[in-house]
Amino acid sequence: MQQFADISAGHLIVKQLEAEGVERIYCVPGESYLDVLDGLYDSPIRTVVCRQEGGVGMAAMAEGRLTGRAGVAMVTRGPGAANASIAIHNAWQDGTPLILFVGLVDSREREREAFQDFSLGGWYATTAKRVFTIDNPAEAARVVRNAFAIAESGKPGPVVVGLPEDLLKHRVAGSTEARPAARAILPAAADLDELIAQLAAADAPTIVLGGEVWSAAAAEAIARVGEALAVPIATDFRAADLVDNRSAAYAGMLGYGRDPELSELLAGSDLILFVGTGRADVLSDGYTIGGDATTVIASPDPELQGHHGRVDVSFTVDPGAFAVALAERVAAGSGSGSEADAGAGADAGAPAAARVERMRAARAAFERYATPAADGSPVGDMGLLLEAVRELRDPAGIVTYGAGNYAIWPQRYLPSQEYPSLVAPKNGAMGLGIPAAVGAALAFPERQVLSFAGDGCFMMNGQEVATAVAEGANLTIFVVDNGIYGTIRVHQERDYPGRISGTRLQNPDFAKYAEAFGGTGFVYDGTQDPREVVAAALAAEGVSIVHVKADPEIRVPQPAA
Repeated sequence: MQQFADISAGHLIVKQLEAEGVERIYCVPGESYLDVLDGLYDSPIRTVVCRQEGGVGMAAMAEGRLTGRAGVAMVTRGPGAANASIAIHNAWQDGTPLILFVGLVDSREREREAFQDFSLGGWYATTAKRVFTIDNPAEAARVVRNAFAIAESGKPGPVVVGLPEDLLKHRVAGSTEARPAARAILPAAADLDELIAQLAAADAPTIVLGGEVWSAAAAEAIARVGEALAVPIATDFRAADLVDNRSAAYAGMLGYGRDPELSELLAGSDLILFVGTGRADVLSDGYTIGGDATTVIASPDPELQGHHGRVDVSFTVDPGAFAVALAERVAAGSGSGSEADAGAGADAGAPAAARVERMRAARAAFERYATPAADGSPVGDMGLLLEAVRELRDPAGIVTYGAGNYAIWPQRYLPSQEYPSLVAPKNGAMGLGIPAAVGAALAFPERQVLSFAGDGCFMMNGQEVATAVAEGANLTIFVVDNGIYGTIRVHQERDYPGRISGTRLQNPDFAKYAEAFGGTGFVYDGTQDPREVVAAALAAEGVSIVHVKADPEIRVPQPAA
């Protein structure tokens, strides 16, 4: 801990951020937290100035998703806080650790309709794990410490901290605060052995992975479990990087845009082990599949928020640590189950031939579904483009995208090979892909970063290209321009055929947009070789944007051959 005889509360907050190991904060500045900004002037923490508070929150959220440590966002009161609220909702539904600092009006003017005043708790109470306001300047460091502990523990999520303008300037005698070391609590060896025996005895078991408290070691471990026991592994919506997609056990991503055969696999399961998630809405096709299977859940959330249906056993655990421990018991491979000592594991025996064939068939279905094929578009063929991207990209790179039908192409055709490597909104928030790519490129400058955006999605936070250029980030963006809000148009044509209203878009030249900000622009409209365009875009220094002129009639990838 650092002791300070005389320091402002705002500067003490910065010192606590340094003590927490924060490397970057993302912000749009505001007069309501000038003392914190002043503290950052001499700090080793990098201040990344963004162009809109939605981008601030999403960039910080991406860093939280990729590192497991809470990303840090700072915005001002009223309008700034309102713009950042989409990131809070996203982090809440995705389970992403995030700290949002919000400048507030002078504490003496609170709840008096002062300029830009609002109720911090009233706005955020239902979409944040906790909402704090620093009303005692001497406690500033402790509040920040607690905010990080809450955001990163249990089921991760967002924490909001209010910063009253006047109180930040108060001089105090204070110190930074240390967090106690956290220790993962795991099931007893006998409980793990019993679970292994259940998986081995089931005729049609499936493992489903989700959540955001993972590690590369956990991703490798769970793949070994599936392969050893012949249990297919599926991932939650937009969580495909939780296991190496090359694993013989991997069967694909559930949720919107999933392979129908994968939904059938889940529906036909007699035992489902959920690790890090539960039987949530999107992965279960609106709670319609898998509800009758014997259900075991290993999750950091004791309340099992979002889970629907049967639960037979629930372990409240860190899912990554659970995956590693389970793999160790499987690997031990000796002992008799409940009487096995700590050095032995349940003897599951060789998987039955029918089980091996089920896993093989699930894997074959995934490989068919994940192989790019031409869409037959008269303009920019998305199937051919993704085939080129898949061939030329660094498979260990990071991929980000927002929400919309266009996202089905990268989520289907760009498999993940290591954790972490994917940032995408489980809550369906448009506008995430570009600021997420900025956060990813700054947090992992040594890795290739690719971002995909629809024309509607890009224009919601495309201004963060300016942030990427200013910060010297390297990333490649593919903007899919079909001139419509594609997802909404599909629903509109289904429910109100022949009555197109409110879904048409008029777009700029996205290649010139890149050049206007200091990046490099490319066009793919069907007259170019997609491999040449992709190769040139990936080779460009800094920010490159490929303007993909897509066919508005082709809304989703065409069926696999």
